[in-house]
Order: sequence, then C-alpha cells, then structure tokens
Amino acid sequence: MLKMDSEIDIAAFFKWWGSQLSFLLPQKFLEALARGKSLIVVEVKITAIKLSYINQQQETFLGEFEFNDLAKEELLSLITNNSEYSNAQIVLRVPEHLTVVQDVFLPAAAADNLHQVMSYELDRYTPFNKDQVYFDFVKIGPANNNALIHLILILVRKTTLDTMYEQCLSLGLQPFYADSAVHIDVPDKVSGQYNLLPRDLCQTVSKKPLFIMLGSMALMLALLTSLIFLPLKMLDDNLVDLKRHVRKVEKVALKIEDSKKSIDYLYQATQTIIDKKNAAPSMIELINTVTQVLTDDTWVSNLRYFNKTLQLSGQSGSASNLIGSLEKTRLLSNTRFISPVTKDNRTGLERFKISTEVIKKTSDANADTE
Repeated sequence: MLKMDSEIDIAAFFKWWGSQLSFLLPQKFLEALARGKSLIVVEVKITAIKLSYINQQQETFLGEFEFNDLAKEELLSLITNNSEYSNAQIVLRVPEHLTVVQDVFLPAAAADNLHQVMSYELDRYTPFNKDQVYFDFVKIGPANNNALIHLILILVRKTTLDTMYEQCLSLGLQPFYADSAVHIDVPDKVSGQYNLLPRDLCQTVSKKPLFIMLGSMALMLALLTSLIFLPLKMLDDNLVDLKRHVRKVEKVALKIEDSKKSIDYLYQATQTIIDKKNAAPSMIELINTVTQVLTDDTWVSNLRYFNKTLQLSGQSGSASNLIGSLEKTRLLSNTRFISPVTKDNRTGLERFKISTEVIKKTSDANADTE
C-alpha cells in the first residue's frame, strides 16, 4: 500500500532519472559532462600537499607539492596546461584522524530545518559547540517506524580546517567543497552529499558557459522555428482570399438558415395552438354542458377550471345524483367528490365539492368536424 506521508526528494529523483537516460546522449556530450564531474583531491600534510586526479572512478596521482613559490608555480603550470585538470573541481579532503563521525537520531518533526536543530543539539552528541567546529551530515533515512531520522554527523575543528584551507590558497588552489576521508563525498551520487566548508569559502562555478550554451540553444530553436513556420506563413497568406469568399457564402447561408428557422418556429407554434384547441373543448361549450346537467334545485357558488380539471362547489337538493348526471356527458369523466357532503340547516340543501376531468372524445371531435 502506498504511504502518502512518505518524504520524496524531488532533486534526487530527477538526478537519478537523468543518469538512467544518459545512454541516449552522444558519447562526446557525455565525455564533456564527465569532465565537469572530475575531481582534484587535495590532502594536506605537515610540510606538503598530496594531489590526486579522479575521473570516472579512475584515480591518478599527480604528486606532492611543498609550501613554497616554486611548488606553486609548478602546480599551476600542471593544471593550466591540462584541460582535464583545469575543468576538474578541487576537493579538500580532511584526514581520518582529524574528523569526528557520529550517528545521530533526531525526531522526524525536525526534518524541515535539520541544520538549525543540529546546531543547537551539537554539544549533546559531541564535546564541541557550533562555534568550535565546521559540521555537516548525511541523511540516511527514517528509523524507528518513521518517528526518528538517522543522520551521520561529520565535523572537524574550525582551526584545523581553516589552516588547511589557507595552505591550499597559498598554492593557488581554492576548493569547491571539503569532505572527510572517513566518508568520501561522490559528486554524481544521487544522495548523501555533504560539505564541511562554509558556503562563503567555497569556489563557485562560473555560469558563463551555461549562458553561452543556453544562448546557442535559443538561437538554434529560433532558426528551427523559422524553417518550420515560414512555409506555413506563406500558405496562410494564400488562404486569406479563399477565407474571405467563404465568409461571404457563410453570411448568405446563415440568412437562409435563419429564414428556415423562423418558418419552422411559426409552423410549430401554429400546430401547438391547433393541437391545444383540438385537445379540449371551449369554455363556452363546457359551461353550457354543465348548465344543462344541473337541476333547478342545484346552485353553483364556485367554478374553477385548471389543467383539464373542472371543480364545482355549491348546494343541491341531491348532491349524489350530480355524479351520475355529470358522468353521462360527452365532455366529463372520472367525476368524484373531493370533500364530504354536508347539509346546510338554513337552506335544507346539501353542500358539495366535485372534481371532474374534461375530455374531448375522438368520435365527438370527428363528428363536430363533419
């Protein structure tokens, strides 16, 4: 079952997805990308630094260089004259004995600002506080049924790393980031990257090549768009006159269609009136029929006709005889009392309220027509 509360690292997903689709790219393009991921690893010793070049999981030892101007000139010449070295990222690697590594478990609620929480809690897990060390961590994942977050805390004393950093600068090397020999950071790894150096000390990658590439792609896209849409524009110009003639014909056709709709509407309205007239008798005919049925001792005080139903209210000497008399007519059917019959003590007559359906039989309609 899918857990909707699971944490998803979008950046890591797209990085993994891109690596899986890399086989679709040209080999030369992949080699250019690989040059951007190559590393020059700097390991600082007491009197010298050790340099290694790492590319595509292959490590090449470049040598050891002492802290003097001659070594600096030799080192800069080595890097400048080799395009692979000049395109590589410089990494300052702290020795294992100068690094502290600690497993840390924090509450899952702290996942949104782990760095801030870790700064406050640093003295609980190590003998140092945040002002004494540079630190970072690698997020391993949830633990204890997602109630905790497992981290690997990696730290180094500020004085130690600052000294190593200044020694790198003395030889003309400015690191992109710093890691530890205990937990080596891999640039193309999907997850687990960290950096012990503060951001203001790290060398940043120039965005000029990226802007040049994006500009070239935009220019190529513009040229491709022109090649595709220019012929279509020419065809569109040729269709303008044809569309103008089509619009004129459409106007005439619309007028004819409107005239046809008007005629159809008038025909339907006329047929509806004729159907309504044939479906029910006229009020004069209905009143005359009822008047002929009622006896002299019957008085109608209220007559109501609605939706082919006639309601009569009044008094009669024999209200029960009215039902049979009204049923015998050719216009009335389903005659019934809609309230109890009561006797008026003052007049001695019976009060009644009758409802009947008004119909017009086909035979009667044909007879009238003839």
